[in-house]
Amino acid sequence: MTNALKLWFAAAMTGFMLMMAPVVQAQAISEPDAATRTDLYARIKVAGFATPVDIRQSGMKTRVDLTAGGVPQSYIADREKGVLISLTATGQNRLALVFPLDRTEGILPLPLDLSILARQSTLKVVGASLVSGHPCRLMEFSGYLNQSGMVCASSDNIILQMTQKGRRDALFEVLELSAARQDPKWFRTPPDYQVAVVPGIGGASGDTGLIEQPQPPGVIAGPKKP
Repeated sequence: MTNALKLWFAAAMTGFMLMMAPVVQAQAISEPDAATRTDLYARIKVAGFATPVDIRQSGMKTRVDLTAGGVPQSYIADREKGVLISLTATGQNRLALVFPLDRTEGILPLPLDLSILARQSTLKVVGASLVSGHPCRLMEFSGYLNQSGMVCASSDNIILQMTQKGRRDALFEVLELSAARQDPKWFRTPPDYQVAVVPGIGGASGDTGLIEQPQPPGVIAGPKKP
């Protein structure tokens, strides 16, 4: 297994990348369709990560930027095209690994949409609070990945904080939040990345137009070697 895949699955095991399984929705929470989803940017403090994680979302595309072991890592989930792209930049080495991804919400970053959590669990409003200056509804949840705890969600159904029962610290907490339109370039890969496509991805193989993207923050691209 590649280091990029190990990082991806390690994140999954810590609760950062969460596997979703369809269950009966316990509470009706309206969910925008893919075409009308609001673009957003969030900087999030995640348990187990030394530095905040950046998440950008636009329609069916989600980008996650994090640092693990001092190495910037970027992940792009494009459910419309059915691809997951892992970007790693170390020195002059830039690698883009392309994996197949279910077009449904099979693998997601932190469950920022309350509708996602509502499909997986029972929710009960118990009060109100503030997270990073944003007012939110405080709710108990149970049954989500066989876990229970508390979440605080904004008026537009964005989860700002999630804490599992028995934990003192939050699993994640939104530090910054913006509904500004996200530039499409965030969801592509630049041409100086070496692309490796996992077999079985079908029409995505060899289509580097799917993965053109800016450099991760703090990384300066060198000249492309012949």
